[in-house]
Amino acid sequence: MITALHLRQYEDLLNPIDIYSLLALTCCNTKAFGTCSKAFIKLESLDVLSEEDREAYELLALDIFTRYSARDRSVSDTGLSSWDMTGEVDGGETKLPVCIVTGRAITDFQFWMCGTCKHRAYEGEIDSYNYCPLCHSPM
Repeated sequence: MITALHLRQYEDLLNPIDIYSLLALTCCNTKAFGTCSKAFIKLESLDVLSEEDREAYELLALDIFTRYSARDRSVSDTGLSSWDMTGEVDGGETKLPVCIVTGRAITDFQFWMCGTCKHRAYEGEIDSYNYCPLCHSPM
């Protein structure tokens, strides 16, 4: 689910339907129904969705949320930091960028940034690459 949440940072490169469908699926699987509900709301509001697909998502959401309330499990149940659809960590204190090589949150003040896609990586991790691992532009 955490990886699916990170995918939202790449809406410029990935299909938003794929991102939010995967997010809804993983959140449903981990019983994070509050975040799952937000993913369905985002899916249903996408302009690129056909009316038939929009109705299918609405019916699926109705089926899920008539059985389960749209609440995430508590932080103590999951053992994870609290995440929401804005990507903020621990109640909105900060939004950390993600290393495109390792997937870890970047907490250092010194990092590499791609000149093309503007995504970041730890300097020690990106040293062995000649191209950006995300957009494949030369370094």
